[in-house]
Amino acid sequence: MKTIILKYVTKTKTGSFEYRRQVPVTLRERLGRYEFKKVLGLTETEAIKAWPSYNDWVERQITNARAPGQRATTIETIRTAMDDWREAMTRLRALGIDPTAPVYRQEEGPLIYDPDGMVRDAIIDDIARKYPLDTDGHPDVTSRVDAMMIAQLGAGGKAKRPQPSFVDASRLYVEMKVAGEIDERRKRNRVDRVVRFVRNALGKDPKLSELTRSDAREVVREMLDADLAPSTVDRNCNDIRAIIEFGIREFELEQQAVNHFRNIDIKGLKDVAKAPRDERNPFTEIQLRETRAYILKHAGPDLKLIWRLLEATGLRVSEATGLQVQDVVINCELPHLIIRFNDIRRLKNEASRRKVPLVGDALSAVKEALDAAADTRVGKHPLFEKYGRKGGGDAASAALMKNLRKVVVDPKVTVHSLRHNMQDRMIRAGVDAHDRCLILGHAVTGEANRYGSDEARLVATTKAMKLSMAGKPT
Repeated sequence: MKTIILKYVTKTKTGSFEYRRQVPVTLRERLGRYEFKKVLGLTETEAIKAWPSYNDWVERQITNARAPGQRATTIETIRTAMDDWREAMTRLRALGIDPTAPVYRQEEGPLIYDPDGMVRDAIIDDIARKYPLDTDGHPDVTSRVDAMMIAQLGAGGKAKRPQPSFVDASRLYVEMKVAGEIDERRKRNRVDRVVRFVRNALGKDPKLSELTRSDAREVVREMLDADLAPSTVDRNCNDIRAIIEFGIREFELEQQAVNHFRNIDIKGLKDVAKAPRDERNPFTEIQLRETRAYILKHAGPDLKLIWRLLEATGLRVSEATGLQVQDVVINCELPHLIIRFNDIRRLKNEASRRKVPLVGDALSAVKEALDAAADTRVGKHPLFEKYGRKGGGDAASAALMKNLRKVVVDPKVTVHSLRHNMQDRMIRAGVDAHDRCLILGHAVTGEANRYGSDEARLVATTKAMKLSMAGKPT
């Protein structure tokens, strides 16, 4: 009997039938996933039965994402009550009214205060005539703002501002915690994604003070129903939890709001939490050798040099693409790179500011980059012309991933895995944790972070780098 072939379905080592389909590269940001993945059953019969409905759902997701004019909602495009309030206050000030004080009137003579409210009533009537409220039962933005203006005047400057919502907290979170970060775009996308899940699950933008445990469970259910893996749901809940915690603190709602996403249960999530190291796998020796060969044969000139630098130093992609000519120091006894804030990119954290030794192929790659640079007389000129710009790190990462996937299909092996490989090499070479942190740009805690000159540290890390890179390509 001939076995039925189901498209995108393979039999796993454990015997189950799994549907795996990569999302087109251009749609990954919009859909918020790299691939569609689902176990259809433990037998061929179960898989055949489950395949049509799931494959149809996947097709709809891809079709909808490709639809022209479709733009995902972002926190910037959502209008909140706080936005209406701010606009109302701005309009009042434009009319010469201080919204936080009793209403005064300035005529040709002295300042007049109207204790009986006659002037206040006149201004309210005037605003009502200038901004007539919508009467069709569906108030628009203008009418909502009008209502707030009138309420403020009617209360003599004592009307309370609206309670901050989840979107308000998300915006402030992005402004204070995300903007300017090395991976700002990715983090903004994550915030937008969880905002969409919260609004879809609850049918509104909830006020922080009104969120309940039941609401939290509903959001989790919405994400699971969208066929997200429990681990992805858990990661999204971490983002939501961080936003709410931040909002409660910054809006001073400690006595009014509770973060109900703390300790939320997620069906299917293992009790033992995964450590960050489990999220990415290092390259195997064969994978690394074959990927390097492919990139050095097919990638563009800058990309080849960037790959060699990443592999030989453990730099983050944006740290490499953000290098300027002035960051390269090679005419000395200890050649190195200076990783610092500059006009091209920010750094992940303070610990990322460091000097990275140039040894072996890293030194060769940097020298080739200097030889190819358009202008080495200007210190602030990018070392890598094509990617030395805002967003250049993302562009280089995407290009490298495109090449990498021609060789390695394991989704846990990415360009970032090169940092894991560097960590493993240093551990095997016996490099201590302190020097490993200095090389990779991880935080060094305790007394070890307080002592040692830059020169002494560079001597130590150069020795560590030479030891760990022994036998690597030169």
